[in-house]
Amino acid sequence: MVAGASSGIGAAVARRLAARGSAVALVGRREAELKEVAETIRAAGGTALPLALDLAEPGVPAEAVAATAAGLGPVGLLVCSAGAIRLAAIHETEERHWERQLRVNLTVPFLLAREVLPGMRERGRGWIVNIGSGVGSEVVPGSGGYGVSKHAVHRLTELVHEENRDLGIRAVTVAPGWVSTRLAARPADLGVSEAEVLDAEDIADTVAWLLDRPARMSVGPLVRVEPSASRAAAGDAMTRHLTRSRTKGTGPAAKETP
Repeated sequence: MVAGASSGIGAAVARRLAARGSAVALVGRREAELKEVAETIRAAGGTALPLALDLAEPGVPAEAVAATAAGLGPVGLLVCSAGAIRLAAIHETEERHWERQLRVNLTVPFLLAREVLPGMRERGRGWIVNIGSGVGSEVVPGSGGYGVSKHAVHRLTELVHEENRDLGIRAVTVAPGWVSTRLAARPADLGVSEAEVLDAEDIADTVAWLLDRPARMSVGPLVRVEPSASRAAAGDAMTRHLTRSRTKGTGPAAKETP
């Protein structure tokens, strides 16, 4: 089951998992985009179940897991890629923006993990992969609720890992640096070449690599994936993006993955 599967990292991971033979439930808010991803997977011979749901709504995470189990079977691998971002200094952050980011970036992964873990523990196997952020490991002025929620999801993953590692369940946060998706700043706007930043397929490659590790090996629970170029570092890019937005008078950037 991939949360936030209709575009960007989530869509890339879903396609990669399907290519590896997994039947994949695609969860997201935008039905048309979900169906496009599902059609791509099916055209390549894979199995996909699109579920147009807003996981931030009360009760929906449980509904999504139940629908996945009914359509494809129990969830053996959960990938949480849905995300919301609003860049602002703490004193400029509105309560509703703070609450939305914590809900989407932290509470939704918690609720989904809570739903799938009992079955995984009973079966003695399972994977939970959260897509975090390099910003969650740094103190980046202006990262606001996004930075706080991503830091917290790193700790959530560590707890899931420690509580379940002896039961055949592995939990990992893949924390990317700057990835060229609709959620991030455009490289050209900050004078950086598109070739210097990561793309969604790089993160899908990382997830696939993790899944191929032997059962005796534990990697993580935090795995950072950064661009090689220092000027494409996520924290610096976020600071420059926020400064540019303020200079242009457009205000802090607000985006959400579907």
